[in-house]
Parts: sequence; structure tokens; C-alpha cells
Amino acid sequence: MDTKTLAEFITWSKTTDLEEITYNKAGTYVQIKTAQAAAKTGSFACRLTPVKAPAVGIYHAGAKGKALNLKEDMPLKEGQTLGYIEMNKTQKPVLAPKEGALKIISIEDGQSAQYGQPLFFIEPKI
Repeated sequence: MDTKTLAEFITWSKTTDLEEITYNKAGTYVQIKTAQAAAKTGSFACRLTPVKAPAVGIYHAGAKGKALNLKEDMPLKEGQTLGYIEMNKTQKPVLAPKEGALKIISIEDGQSAQYGQPLFFIEPKI
């Protein structure tokens, strides 16, 4: 679907009282739901962004001799270091992928981490 047609579609959808619209034609599929329709079907989008372990290893809240003091609801900047994964005498930093607020800390210093395991969850800044 080209952007002009999509813009017309969005403009039209604002003039209706429909809660859910599905468009499927020639391989183009678009589905729009209002928040009320999503609540009725139980499908919600999570705004939290997971910060995943970049490798298999042991999580450390800071470099040797320098502990990071992470607390829930603290503001974070994109690229901010949230700790390190130690593996085979090397350390790989755990970095915040977005600016926002640290909402959930799901790992403790010294715990083992698997590759891709969510270690933290960030609520992006709007």
C-alpha cells in the first residue's frame, strides 16, 4: 500500500466509530484497533523494552572495583552501561538500547545469564 492510500485510509478511519478495521487486498494487510477493542480481545502492546544479555556468562553490576547503583525508576540514557557479562576473562557491556526509565531489574550481581535473557526492562521516554 502506498503512503498516499495509507494516509487516506487513516483519515477516513478517524471519521468512523469503528473499533477495529482490517484491510486485506492483493497481499497488503493492515489491521487497526482502538484501545477499547484491544482491551476486549485481551491483546495489548507492551511499552517496556527488554535489555537482553549480549552473551552467556556471569552478570556483574559494574567493572571490578566500580559498582553501579541501579534502582527502579531511575532515568537512563541510550547507550548507558547497566553492567557487564563476564565470559572467559573478558567483559561485554550491557547497554541501554533506548532512553527512558529503568522499570524492572530481573538479575542480581553474580548471577549467570543466558544469551538473549532479559536482564532489565526500560520504559521508553515519550
